[in-house]
Amino acid sequence: MKSSLSALYQQQAGRRPALPGFLSLALILLRISSVAVAQPAVPRFTPHEISFEASGAYANPYVECAADAVLTEPDGGTTRTLPLFWDGGSRWKLRFSPDQTGNWQWAVKSADRGLDGRSGSFSCVESSRRGSIQPAAGASRHFQYQNGERMWFLGDTAWSLLSDSAEEKHGRAAAERYLRNRAAQGFNVVHSMMLNEAGWPNRGGPPWLDLAVEKINPAYFQEADERIAFANAQGFVTGLALAWGDKGRKEPWSWGRFPTIAARLRYARYIAARFGAYNVYFLVSGEWHGEVRSRPAAAADVVREFVQIGDALRAADAQRRMIGIHPMTAQGSTREFNAAAAWMDFADYQQNYDELHARALASRPVPKPVVNSEYGYYLRDQNGDGRVDKPHSYTVDDMRHATWDIVMAGSYVVTGFGSTYMGGNRHPTPFLPDDARNTVWADQIGRVKELLTSLDYWKLEPHDEWLTAATPRSADRIDKPESGRGATLIRAPQTAYWCLAERGRTYIVYTRGLREPLALRVSGGMRWNARRFNPRTGERETVPLGVGARGVQLPPPDDRDWVFVVRSGRR
Repeated sequence: MKSSLSALYQQQAGRRPALPGFLSLALILLRISSVAVAQPAVPRFTPHEISFEASGAYANPYVECAADAVLTEPDGGTTRTLPLFWDGGSRWKLRFSPDQTGNWQWAVKSADRGLDGRSGSFSCVESSRRGSIQPAAGASRHFQYQNGERMWFLGDTAWSLLSDSAEEKHGRAAAERYLRNRAAQGFNVVHSMMLNEAGWPNRGGPPWLDLAVEKINPAYFQEADERIAFANAQGFVTGLALAWGDKGRKEPWSWGRFPTIAARLRYARYIAARFGAYNVYFLVSGEWHGEVRSRPAAAADVVREFVQIGDALRAADAQRRMIGIHPMTAQGSTREFNAAAAWMDFADYQQNYDELHARALASRPVPKPVVNSEYGYYLRDQNGDGRVDKPHSYTVDDMRHATWDIVMAGSYVVTGFGSTYMGGNRHPTPFLPDDARNTVWADQIGRVKELLTSLDYWKLEPHDEWLTAATPRSADRIDKPESGRGATLIRAPQTAYWCLAERGRTYIVYTRGLREPLALRVSGGMRWNARRFNPRTGERETVPLGVGARGVQLPPPDDRDWVFVVRSGRR
């Protein structure tokens, strides 16, 4: 401040006519005051960043120094607390995305003299930005953006989005090309790993210079900033798995390699502080059951520790992003965290490959969204032997059948493609964001979204019991290799028929494997009309309805899969 005053005073002294000293000083202070109260105008739901310089000398600032900002909302009384994050050298940052218009105040508290007591304000103004996701108002099993706009969650898997591999030709340019492609295909969610399980760095280097002593590398996370911001600009909400379950300490940056529970909580706070201002949601862990495999005698302790990590994440996240956790295949549900953790914002974030419809229905008693986040990676061939080795991933028909079975339980999906889901790893080819073989599945999963968003989908509830047919539903098709070697093939049931309905108004019926008419029990005596939707092509046509003793008759043209939309004539 002294140098600024001196410069302004010299400026004034060089002008004519000269003013009395006390008047000149008053004008100088007035100018300074005017500069001080000028507030940045921050568009609503836009990350706002403020940088600070710490004055202390630290061997490891990430561990030895801490600072919190208290933000006061425009109402003048409600406050939120958000940690600052270390960004290298003596630089610390406050990053926040305001969700209310008006004047926000902030003040920093820290043991570091260079950070403590810093304060200021900014003005939040209206914008066209939608913000991140949250449970929908009045329909908590579904999603909306922060601005209230409904959001049909259509996700893709890009576990290695934030990391690089020269061998797999995966880097920032390839990741951005992938995001542009998926945005054009109608996807609006992508989930990824903060710390790559194969140990990949990015152009900033590895995330940890030495995890054993918590030497974090801010340059890695600066590159992650760029990619997450780019994803948001393409219309994506980004799911971030903080770290992976241990699975026997094979992964270099898994949760099992953090030296203490304090180190885990510190990292959770760091991720919330650094990335919570973006349009994201958090996954406390990827495949959290891996920790149980590493410590089978301490399973209850593992759950408690992950609850603690989620608690720290929630406490540090002033934006209150949705939080979930990701399971392993053998235990493909996260329902237990709805009882154990106040932060759990999903009824389930499944990894399931069998009984897809039934397992999604089993999670619906909790009135939160259900997502199956891993059920197939289209055409994945991990060992390169020319045979697809992931359940439901063999053909576009298999992927489509599995997806409709999940969606018809009122749930959502994060799908995947073998050539992109792991950055090219676990697939014979390198990363292929433009793989022409993926187009057919991208088109067909887009048609699920196309149909449902043309209706009041948030009003529809599963009612499979309202359907009857001469042919019973069948079970999953499971083919085990005769030699005992190779992958077990899992396909969705050959015969299936499901119903989503808003009673007395709209009924969606999905069927496959039937040649005879399907009977739908409807309510009310009004007239009904029906359209048949082809899930392969998106074509729609009006179909005649017969009425029998068991209800409205829906005749499929063949035994492939079809969707009927039956609506009351009063619409």
